[in-house]
Amino acid sequence: MVSAKILLNSAVFISVMALGLSAPVIAEDLSDNETCLECHADTERAPPSNPDRPQVHNPEGGFFAEDHEMWSCNDCHDYITEIPHPDELIEAGNEVDCTNCHDEAPTK
Repeated sequence: MVSAKILLNSAVFISVMALGLSAPVIAEDLSDNETCLECHADTERAPPSNPDRPQVHNPEGGFFAEDHEMWSCNDCHDYITEIPHPDELIEAGNEVDCTNCHDEAPTK
């Protein structure tokens, strides 16, 4: 005969598991710069690999090109689709595609 304590523990365990598995997944808000800055606030902003392209970020994290201040990080870094970023994405050295907004890539 199954004791009441074992039955109760089993019911609690099953209930907790059911709630945990049915809870909605909370996605990171990639349109909110604060989400990005949680990890990247102290990250050095390197210049573009192409020396003919202007550097949008200053090393302190602000913008040299102030026209970009109204955009979210993910507006330009649209290849970022999840947090944490997969290692393959980081290793790929992805760069911003300025032609998503500009007719042609800006140059210095």
